[in-house]
Amino acid sequence: MFERLRENQYFNETVSFLKEKNLYESSYLVGGSVRDVLLEREIKDIDFAIPSDTIELAREFAKKINGSFVLLDEVFLIGRVVKDSITVDFAQLRGDSIEADLAERDFTVNAMAVTLDCNKLIDPFNGFQDLKNKLIKMVNEENLKVDPLRVLRAYRFHATIGFEIEENTREALKRNAHLMKITARERIKEELWKTFSTSHSFKTIKLMAEDEIFKAIFKTSEPPDIEALKFAEAILSNSKREIKNLSCFKFACLFDFHAIELIKQIKPSRKEQKFVEDLIQAGAKIRKIETLLDKVKFIRDFENILYPALIFGMSKDPLKTARKWFYDEIEDFYKKVYLKNKKKLPLLKGEDILSLGFKPSAVVGEILERIEILVLAGKISNKEQAIEEIKRRYLLNISAP
Repeated sequence: MFERLRENQYFNETVSFLKEKNLYESSYLVGGSVRDVLLEREIKDIDFAIPSDTIELAREFAKKINGSFVLLDEVFLIGRVVKDSITVDFAQLRGDSIEADLAERDFTVNAMAVTLDCNKLIDPFNGFQDLKNKLIKMVNEENLKVDPLRVLRAYRFHATIGFEIEENTREALKRNAHLMKITARERIKEELWKTFSTSHSFKTIKLMAEDEIFKAIFKTSEPPDIEALKFAEAILSNSKREIKNLSCFKFACLFDFHAIELIKQIKPSRKEQKFVEDLIQAGAKIRKIETLLDKVKFIRDFENILYPALIFGMSKDPLKTARKWFYDEIEDFYKKVYLKNKKKLPLLKGEDILSLGFKPSAVVGEILERIEILVLAGKISNKEQAIEEIKRRYLLNISAP
């Protein structure tokens, strides 16, 4: 059952370290690590419950393996060691036994432990059976109240491991969702982003909407747009391309222009905030594209987020797939015309405009922008054509230099 665990480098290194500290017999592998091993998922997080000063142990182990130490939780004494995208958590054993420790955990599938010789599974709440039944079931409701973020974690597990939420547990989640108001906003964002990281998160988001979880998290009465998210995820699942800031993208699909204010409630980074603002702006402008020059201006203004902007625009389009040709046309134009013409820029500089008899003013900038748009559109391709356009447009009786 635990053969893969015995072969894991970081598990073995930690076990050897704990033997040196005479903690081997009294320490356990716990929680999500046990769950993931039993599910035969990739082992990225290795969690230990240890009856000792786990913060200092983690610091020492980090030095020993040349990893990085992170103080994860000063209250519950959890130290984290990070190396090669693997995390090893040292948590102080709660209570006077491993059973007492497991009794304080969130869900039965996370309330299992394994002795470090990998020979004994400790499962006081029948988590292994729930694992086989693919069921998320609370250990007890009081544990949700101790840490209300566990409400959100239940839905995250629904998305990431594909388990159903047991009915009594779901009712308890709804009863206690309002307690998340006291939870750190950054922790809420982390759980939401993990949920969005799955390819079909709309199924979980739909469940959360039905249970009014978003109303408990955000100050809003606006219902989330589940269909827009579902449509966007369907497009992405059939594409080999990836979107940076994927969770922010899905958040915007879900809440449209309300996303700009709502994301502020979960403490985004500046990069995340700007991405959402730009995406919402792009979604508004794409609906107003009528001419070739409109198309060029749109691409120029949102080139750095063009692919997500097109999918976002389509997800909000009442005709959706029926108007896919419109969004494909924009991307096709970008690849075949826009990028080629972009290499020709700049055809003119400010001094070129002044040499035609213009005085320094806002008009010079207006002219330069117009010429740039026409070049990108493929309407003009050289300096002479640019000057002729200026003469025609501004009715100047001048000769080219």
